[in-house]
Amino acid sequence: MYGYDNATLWGINDAQSFEFFSCKNNRRVGDTANDLLAINDSTFIIIVSTSNEIMKINREGTILASYQVRGGGHFLKQACILNDSHIAITDLFADKVYTINHYSMTLDSLPIKGLCAPDGIAYGNGIIAICNSGYGIFRKNEQNASTITFYNLENGSVVYRPTGINPQHLIYIPSSKHWLIQYAHLTTQPDSLGGLQLYDKAFNHIGGIRGMYIGKPTLFNDVYHALNGKMIVKLTPNFDDMDTVLINQTTDQWYRIGSVGNQMYICNARNYTLPGSVSFYDQNYRMIGSKHLVGINPSTVLSIR
Repeated sequence: MYGYDNATLWGINDAQSFEFFSCKNNRRVGDTANDLLAINDSTFIIIVSTSNEIMKINREGTILASYQVRGGGHFLKQACILNDSHIAITDLFADKVYTINHYSMTLDSLPIKGLCAPDGIAYGNGIIAICNSGYGIFRKNEQNASTITFYNLENGSVVYRPTGINPQHLIYIPSSKHWLIQYAHLTTQPDSLGGLQLYDKAFNHIGGIRGMYIGKPTLFNDVYHALNGKMIVKLTPNFDDMDTVLINQTTDQWYRIGSVGNQMYICNARNYTLPGSVSFYDQNYRMIGSKHLVGINPSTVLSIR
């Protein structure tokens, strides 16, 4: 599990939580991690954005290898697994998507033209899908801002589709071969509230929810759930409606949700400056035990056998 407190990772075991890896040293002070992937139960990839470093670590927190994208104009953001050896990574500032072989730690750039501040990324059925965020308000009027790029790894074809303003995350749904995009609001545009957009396997827009900020959906109990303000909602199969299943009646700042096994987790960021916590819930949305104190702004939890 990682947070934005200089890219710390914490372990949670039964009732205990403990920090077992941190970027706090002379080379990486102040670094921010934006993504964490599990290659397997013993190998993990951290995307460290401010140093533009791709770090491979083991479950004990030892750095096995790393690759740093050097020079100005880079900000590595999100990643997805392509196959047993390769992952893909977005570069928000350079308008690029890289692939890296995590065995040899060799980096290549995909030949995709027209990206605009690529952020979220996902892979499915031979296609890489990329959120062209437009970097919030800064590049929202540029070509291909607020679009999704669908890149075919086999033949190199590229399709752009318009979506909501400031798309940040997306997921591939294997059962339907659909793509679900989460887009955020812009604080300078009151009518830009965020929502979800659904695309079919031919990249046609087929539905979604508009006009409210919904977090990145996660699959739990075979149903997609998402964070909606102080509520957790269960999304309908067509992603056109939702039902509230849990309400935050505490002072916690719910920041991100996800699932590990048959449990849902909620990351509590408090006020984004103090150490946060992680809570786990069963399939009936009942809290399991007590909160686990971790670093600032916890974001992702992975299960390790």
